[in-house]
Amino acid sequence: MSEFIGSSSLVLSGEDHSVRGGSGFPSSYAAPYVETWKPPSNMAEARRASGVKYFNLAFILDGGGCTAKFNGQTDVSDPQWISAINEDRAAGGDVIASFGGADGTELGVACKSADSLKAQYKRVIDTLQLTRVDFDIEGASLSDKASVDRRNEAIAGLQQEYAKAGKNLDVNYTLPVDPTGLPGNAVDLLKSARAHGVDVNLVNIMTMDYGPPEDMGDAAVKAANAVHQQLKQIWPQKSDSELWRMEGNTPMIGVNDIKSEVFSSDDAQTLTQFAREHGIQQLSFWALGRDQQCGSGGNSAADCSGVSQAKWQFSKEINGVTDASVSSPSPGDATSTPTHTPSAPAKSTGNPKPQQSTKPNAKPSARTSNPASTGSGPYHITGQVRCESGRPIVGVWVQTGTASDSRFAAWRGLGDGSTADWWTDLPKNERYSLHIGCGGTPASWASENMTGTYTGPHNSFDCNDLDGDPSRGTCTHRQ
Repeated sequence: MSEFIGSSSLVLSGEDHSVRGGSGFPSSYAAPYVETWKPPSNMAEARRASGVKYFNLAFILDGGGCTAKFNGQTDVSDPQWISAINEDRAAGGDVIASFGGADGTELGVACKSADSLKAQYKRVIDTLQLTRVDFDIEGASLSDKASVDRRNEAIAGLQQEYAKAGKNLDVNYTLPVDPTGLPGNAVDLLKSARAHGVDVNLVNIMTMDYGPPEDMGDAAVKAANAVHQQLKQIWPQKSDSELWRMEGNTPMIGVNDIKSEVFSSDDAQTLTQFAREHGIQQLSFWALGRDQQCGSGGNSAADCSGVSQAKWQFSKEINGVTDASVSSPSPGDATSTPTHTPSAPAKSTGNPKPQQSTKPNAKPSARTSNPASTGSGPYHITGQVRCESGRPIVGVWVQTGTASDSRFAAWRGLGDGSTADWWTDLPKNERYSLHIGCGGTPASWASENMTGTYTGPHNSFDCNDLDGDPSRGTCTHRQ
């Protein structure tokens, strides 16, 4: 995919810079690519307007001397991005770091040993508390067998290390494609991954820039069908439904780099319907910052789609694939059945984030959508919370005895927003309390309300956030 190498002049200060964990990924979801040289606030704006809350961060590149950086320039601990990721996770979303891309120096090429490469991958994963990563391999990197094997060796080793620690790491590959399927070097990369022992979660195909003029919606569907047959040859033990779930599909919205290729709103609807019918795991597009109509002097290659559209229109359309069921495999088990969560998306347009003065500073474990390895496996916990004043709920924080298990719960507002369903996964019999934000802003709750300590699969609470009441800030357990 195309990318622009630039720099950001925004400065953020005075905010908490620790990374909070997310609540996992659904069985199918939309996750546009976000340009990391553009403002991180694009994620929040798109989420509020379209409902999309999963994003691929493009791209992690070499910043010189085998050093992983956003866009090859910005440190992955950059406070702007940490804040944006925290807010997205607080709203029930999550992010995937994408390594590679069309331009810049890919880490697998820059780092000359599997150990040094693995160390850079691990630094990014641990810093951002990631449970899923993407490797966008194209151009010369795809034909560089030494870097292909080195990369797969590093990834396999990293998955094994995390598994021993009771954590899971999902690995996606994003690869070029034609309507007839993956090119030979992309197939070879996947065979190398299998041979090195990589547990591949997803093969995401870039349905763009084919060359000859195409009906782009039909071409994306043809490519998906062709890749399905190729994956069957690489992983013959998998069922058809498992292979469809291994697929992702990423068009370039609007005018492609090849100007005769135009991916329209109708094409997005065609692809989304196909993805839903076949159980494709991820729909994406290049790129979030282009999901708007060009203004005077707009550059459709970098800043806009080049077609007539409403802002965030493509985000809204592909989000039709998103399932509300959040996948939370048990530690070291990437094949567990996804747990069920409420079917409606979060109503609130806020991005809950508690005041840090009352929240723990300990960072969650790397597999943040999993319980810690000290428990007996994942235990799905649900409930309902209500703000008695009628203020909207802006966040639900789960505080546990094991600091690494504490996290934001996923939640969805009901009615006027003062009541919400909430859910998360914890080790069985883990004791926990809730911190519920009533009103205010994502960065500063108007009222923080705390429950007692409980266990069990279902707990609901009514929270007294009434101004002037001596019991303000406490929550009563519903019997």
